[in-house]
Amino acid sequence: MRRFGLTTASAVILVLSISGCGGSDGEAGPAAAKREASASASSAGKRGEATAKSLKQVRDDLRFATRPHGDMNILDRPEGFCTEDAVVPTLKVLDRTAMNGIVQRLKTRGWTPDGPLRMVSDNGADGSVTFLTSGQWRILLGAAPVPDEVKEAYAPNRGTLALNTTWTCRRTTASPSPTM
Repeated sequence: MRRFGLTTASAVILVLSISGCGGSDGEAGPAAAKREASASASSAGKRGEATAKSLKQVRDDLRFATRPHGDMNILDRPEGFCTEDAVVPTLKVLDRTAMNGIVQRLKTRGWTPDGPLRMVSDNGADGSVTFLTSGQWRILLGAAPVPDEVKEAYAPNRGTLALNTTWTCRRTTASPSPTM
């Protein structure tokens, strides 16, 4: 059976992270923003030091990091965009410990966290989001509940990992894709 709708979870996580909603790990205000800016600046220097990766290697890294929680499904990539989405249906919404485990596995593959793991709300069941970088690559990694409109289709899974990978476009060909 074909399943639809997990892109909704990816979109919700992306909007929440961009708009700055959530982040209830006890930090708020100018001091937290300054620490996050400092963390981003320090990881920006590390990005240039990272070994160049192909899209296949990035996918392999993500599969390695998320494998304990389920099978990663790559969604169709829109032609002409330097982004790719994937989802991992999970039995439950992953908590802070599980998400930190994924981050640790990605770190063993050369990825650098770009700021702290942010909880979407004080209720851990609402999910979390974080960013990681490696060279030209940036990953948004988010955990969220399966959207109501697809709960039956995804049962018994109640959670999802949404992964958004972006990279620097090289428009030398018709398709701005990195080296496969």
